[in-house]
Amino acid sequence: MSIPLDIFFWAMESAYVIHCLDEAFAGEGFVNMIKKHFWPDFNEKMFFWFNTMLHAVNAASIILFETFGGPWVILPLSISWLFVTNGFWHVLGAAKFKEYSPGLATSPLYWIVMYLIVRYSLMQGEILLLDFIVSTIIGTVITIIMIGSLFIRRHHKKQS
Repeated sequence: MSIPLDIFFWAMESAYVIHCLDEAFAGEGFVNMIKKHFWPDFNEKMFFWFNTMLHAVNAASIILFETFGGPWVILPLSISWLFVTNGFWHVLGAAKFKEYSPGLATSPLYWIVMYLIVRYSLMQGEILLLDFIVSTIIGTVITIIMIGSLFIRRHHKKQS
């Protein structure tokens, strides 16, 4: 069975839309969780603009891949890995703080789409293994930097 890879990337973007809604409206909301545990000055405007920019970058990366193909797969695949690894951080956040981490319920959508990318694109030879590995590293490092910066901020908050 052959499913165009760009369909999976648009599915990942759709999952991200649902994930943002979960973060915005579930429980006390992602903004309040970040304020409570990491960054007291974080607000809805920052949340909105960060996610708006990431949606735009993701859509642009998918369009670049659709237009040029080949190694341009690295951009949307890296963002897909960013989403996948972010989902694991929601699991860890829920465990650490013993409360619902807004975004947790929708994180499995990312994992399902990534499974489909691996099953129907990587294993079918539509994605070069090197491109897949590079994308995995890039997406994971971006997530570590984003989440790590929150823990650094939390550490500085405790020292103040």
